[in-house]
Amino acid sequence: MRVFLSSPWVPAEWVRAHGHTPRGLWFAPDFRATLPVLPALPAGTCMFAEQVVQFALRHPQDAVVFTTACDQLRRGFDHAAETGAKQIFLFNLPATQTPAAARLYRAELERLGQFLRERGGAAPAPENLRREMRQAEDIRRRLRASAPQAEARSFAAAVAKFWDEGIFSAPAAAPAARRVPLALAGGPFSAADWPLWDAIETAGGRVVLNATLTGERSLSPVLAERDRPLGALDDLTAGYFEHLTDVFQRPNTRLYDWLQPRLAARAVRGIVLWHFTGCDLWRAEAQNLREAFGLPVLPLEAGETPRLAPRDATRLQAFVETLENDQ
Repeated sequence: MRVFLSSPWVPAEWVRAHGHTPRGLWFAPDFRATLPVLPALPAGTCMFAEQVVQFALRHPQDAVVFTTACDQLRRGFDHAAETGAKQIFLFNLPATQTPAAARLYRAELERLGQFLRERGGAAPAPENLRREMRQAEDIRRRLRASAPQAEARSFAAAVAKFWDEGIFSAPAAAPAARRVPLALAGGPFSAADWPLWDAIETAGGRVVLNATLTGERSLSPVLAERDRPLGALDDLTAGYFEHLTDVFQRPNTRLYDWLQPRLAARAVRGIVLWHFTGCDLWRAEAQNLREAFGLPVLPLEAGETPRLAPRDATRLQAFVETLENDQ
């Protein structure tokens, strides 16, 4: 059975070790490709949460894993369940970084495992889980190493290959063109949103750091086999929980600690902050990002259609031109 994950903080290795096929929901061909046509959430709901619900209702033969990373997705899960979706699961992602939160994360993995077994999966032998962990970590390591030199769209496609097929695809190197180096930060950035790469290049910019939830940041988990005698599931828990890097955490210092060295090493001149309408978490970070890194920040809202609105294209052009003139 295909199991579509709505967050990279739910380990695909755990799903694969149970005999199912994990997929990054945000890279599914029909995700965010159409407007909602099935029973919709109330007005003002985040478009990402709306599309996850729509996807679950359109694909009853597949499983969809929601998370509690935000209230919108949590309400989306309730709406999907009330509307008739059967193969859905709500994974409780802890927002804090305490030992109790780590135990909660491990318990959620066990609960997800039960869900997967009830749908035809098998409890993984420790050696099988170790094999999946090693393979995934090897691909993440190679992608992380290629990120600084990679062309933005090609790198996004390579990350999509990892999440969609579990394989490594070498991204193309960025051309030696004179463009303003930018970081793209924010929430889920689906394949349907990739026209933004073209809009940024047309404006004279180049994304040298894809810090969206589904970009380089999704490669943050580090799965090491510990010296102490822990089991495979304990190592999987530690590898994800200790490297979970997202805006919903309290405090969210891991996010800033992850961003700081990469922004500096890649000489980023400005940050494009991509977020969905109604995403209060990322909207609130715009000023914090400016103050933390001393960089200009351009917030862009994802609309109902993936294409950048003419007004936002003009704002992006003006943003890049300002950075060019400040050189």
